[in-house]
Amino acid sequence: MTTLLRSRRSAARALSALALAGVTALTASCSSDSDSDSGSDSTAAASSETRTVTVGEDTVEIPTDPQSIVACGYAVLPLIQADANLSGVCEWTREIDNMNPEDLATYEALPKLAVDGDVSTLDYEKLAEVKPDLIIMGVPARAKEMVNMDQLQAIAPVVFLGPTAPSQWRTLGEQYADFANVSDNYGEFRDQYEARAQELSAKYADTLGTKTFGGVCDRCGTDPGYYFREYASSYTTNLFDDLGLQFPGTPVVPEDEHGEIVSVENLATNLGTVDVIVYGVGPDGTESPELAALIASPAWQALPAVQAGNVVKVKHGNAATFETALLALDSIDEGLTSFPAAKQ
Repeated sequence: MTTLLRSRRSAARALSALALAGVTALTASCSSDSDSDSGSDSTAAASSETRTVTVGEDTVEIPTDPQSIVACGYAVLPLIQADANLSGVCEWTREIDNMNPEDLATYEALPKLAVDGDVSTLDYEKLAEVKPDLIIMGVPARAKEMVNMDQLQAIAPVVFLGPTAPSQWRTLGEQYADFANVSDNYGEFRDQYEARAQELSAKYADTLGTKTFGGVCDRCGTDPGYYFREYASSYTTNLFDDLGLQFPGTPVVPEDEHGEIVSVENLATNLGTVDVIVYGVGPDGTESPELAALIASPAWQALPAVQAGNVVKVKHGNAATFETALLALDSIDEGLTSFPAAKQ
């Protein structure tokens, strides 16, 4: 079902592009300077109408229908998928593997204005050259300290809105789309995601509803001899939030909320009591070097869940939009169907 929906969207885009090309070719032969001026005036008018939005403690006046948007962080992929009027983005390589060919082509064609994961590298001169009428910074508010806000706000209105927890992509994407006036486009996959999650929740309620799950982060940059233990609503486990499955436990330090760094020496204590272990892998099933090292360890191989074959490898495990989360749910379904715990 997911593939079909993605194909339909691509087909619709293609038809729209062909239609636009046809209209352009037709009007080009009979256009005048006044027609061109009228089009420019229309675009300018769309961008000049404004509305006020409140984000945290900030109140920002933004265009009602922005025509030239710069997006950074978690705002990049939702706005690409929603066909927003993007004129530039910050690098966002963490989700390149989640992009279909069309979205990847769009991403690669856009000017890159900052290095991946570091808004302090923002190129203000290059940003000004793309003439944005709205800048959406999909990064935590604390990142304001890393940028020159006076210089940024002199170019265009700026909205700072980023996650404080991995599961917040569900609401953030919709807010980014609202700022960009493309909510209808972005909402295309929300209903499909919710329906798929309900389907899987019902499918595994009887066989897995009483099982306990635990997660491991595959790309959290831990030092050798350590791993990042995920509890509920963490980087990969948040994709199970809507499936009604149990992820018990909390970090030793409550402020860590959804996960913590643990020594491999404590692996048996930390993950030895769960029935099922989940972790992310690449779209082709490959494991990150840090995860591969953990899996190769004798301590991992001795875990009851591993010996029982109750391990779920989640492709697209860093999904942060409804469209790519659909792909993750497909992978979760494939993994849950195949292992012994689902058949008991």
